[in-house]
Amino acid sequence: MKITCLLLDDDPLVLDLLQAYVAMTDVLDVKATFTDPLEAHRYLLNNDVQVLFSDVTMPHLSGLDLVRSLHQPPLVVLMTAHPQYAMEGFNLDVIDFLLKPISLDRFLKAVNKVAGILRANTAENDSKQDMLSGWGSFFIRTDAQFVRLHYRDVLYIEALKDFTKINTADGRTHLTLVNLKNLEEQLPPGLFVRTHRSYLVNASRIDSISNLEVRVGGHALPLGQTYRERVTERIVNRTLIRRQQ
Repeated sequence: MKITCLLLDDDPLVLDLLQAYVAMTDVLDVKATFTDPLEAHRYLLNNDVQVLFSDVTMPHLSGLDLVRSLHQPPLVVLMTAHPQYAMEGFNLDVIDFLLKPISLDRFLKAVNKVAGILRANTAENDSKQDMLSGWGSFFIRTDAQFVRLHYRDVLYIEALKDFTKINTADGRTHLTLVNLKNLEEQLPPGLFVRTHRSYLVNASRIDSISNLEVRVGGHALPLGQTYRERVTERIVNRTLIRRQQ
């Protein structure tokens, strides 16, 4: 999958050079090129690209001001013949700063940096999606070993006096010294919900909810009064099929 980009420089010769470099990389997909920063701004407001290669000093709108004007800018690589802009550029979290005249090896280094960041972001997003879908996993320490548990397999977690007990769908239990509060803070909030001061439940595993209890995988767990409204709103009201009026 190629990286989509926009090229912006008020010098057409620089744009020609950048396009020649892009053709050598076989990594970038140029969606648009502009010599006018205002036209580039309008394009970015209505189109998504992954990286913006932008000149700094341009009429009407500088590359720095262009980045500031975007609510969610893409990754940005700034280009200029004036190194004094570098610090201001990095304060805007730009990915790289290319000094003109731009050599091929320096351009390729910037492209590699962009590609690395996008790969890392993709891996992080995939990991978050795994957690939210229940297909992710986590480790706990039990006695002298580390045990991997999958989110989807956890029914509920119970606070005991000195331990926390994790109950899984296969009927097994796992004891760990991590307390319930710490577990709740580290597990995905989209998957687990507190139903009682002593119970943390996998929301996707809840079978039924009444005023006093929550049933999970055949287990009847207490539903604390202070948690009832939150559980009902989050688990029931969002997915309740209602009778039409």
